[in-house]
Amino acid sequence: MMRYVGLALIVVVVLGAFNAAGDIGPAIDLLAFLFVLGIAIGHMLGSKDGDNRVTRFGDGAVRGGWLGFLVGIIMIASSPSATQMDFAAIMPAMAVAALTPLYGYFLKLISMQLD
Repeated sequence: MMRYVGLALIVVVVLGAFNAAGDIGPAIDLLAFLFVLGIAIGHMLGSKDGDNRVTRFGDGAVRGGWLGFLVGIIMIASSPSATQMDFAAIMPAMAVAALTPLYGYFLKLISMQLD
């Protein structure tokens, strides 16, 4: 029972932090979430006999988050906006790239509560 209370507390604190900052909209990007989720599920499915699948999912989510961040940074650096130093275009893209580690660690925290 306490694990679900802890899980609810984690969700409320994270969503509350974004809400207190003014808007939760910038924290939501479906493609970034699907990227992290896909790598986490793939990591979980690659588990060996005896491995805990929930733990593997959480570990894969963190790895997927950092891979998503690196992919995002590479895409930003190779864009024409980066060569022109157009910060109006770079900063929103950087915010989306930074979401993937956030999603990865958030899923890891959830998996730790469910493990």
